[in-house]
Amino acid sequence: MMTDPIADMLTRIRNAVRNGVESVSMPSSKKKLAVAETLQREGFIEKFEIVEKPVQNEMRIELK
Repeated sequence: MMTDPIADMLTRIRNAVRNGVESVSMPSSKKKLAVAETLQREGFIEKFEIVEKPVQNEMRIELK
């Protein structure tokens, strides 16, 4: 169980950028959706999408 999902989200994005990966996936939540909207609006990420899964929806973020 994650104790800080936003910190986990930002760490995943930071690691993906450092490794030169074009996109990163993570479990979705309302808080992460709000953070992703802000990151996109401010120009830090290209786009994001929610991928429907049977148990837990997944958020896929396309990096710049």
